[in-house]
Amino acid sequence: VLQKVFFKTVVVGIPGGDTMARARTHCEHHRDSVQTTGPDGLPLFGAYVPQCDENGQYVPQQCHDSTGHCWCVDSRGQERAGTRSPPGTPRVDCSRTNNNLERARTHCEHHRDSVQTTGPDGLPLVGAYVPQCDENGQYVPQQCHDSTGHCWCVDSRGQERAGTRSPPGTPRVDCSRAGEALNTFRIHTYRHRTVVR
Repeated sequence: VLQKVFFKTVVVGIPGGDTMARARTHCEHHRDSVQTTGPDGLPLFGAYVPQCDENGQYVPQQCHDSTGHCWCVDSRGQERAGTRSPPGTPRVDCSRTNNNLERARTHCEHHRDSVQTTGPDGLPLVGAYVPQCDENGQYVPQQCHDSTGHCWCVDSRGQERAGTRSPPGTPRVDCSRAGEALNTFRIHTYRHRTVVR
């Protein structure tokens, strides 16, 4: 059995116009191993492609172009706990030291991070609800399910507040006034029960 082994090298420019070759880094191997096109040659959507700097090292803040989530990574490309930020929320400053970043993860962060968002092939799972947490790790008052388009208000524990769910294409409930919506819902329910008796 004849087996060919290919080593890919990267050409690096040196001040003064000289160039030299270096072996690919872990980040470059990782980036280049991600399948970004399908068998038909068209781009695959949903694949996370690691970003490497000019020296082939992981860029400290990685972002998933399809989902909009960003997070900090260590020198091996491993996600640093407590740094993931969903789309539309402030991003963590990845230049801070590990000591400054480390804090106990909140219930929302545990919930969010426990959701399986990718299948065994690394592609995003369609239909998975991923809770949104704010920059302090608390539940964002209005949660939305990206796949279904439904939105609802939650309490500080992430529990849906009754009477706040809005289907796609309908106005969303103002979660800062959700208590009023709940009172209206209860009054309506009470009156309905009174009429039925």
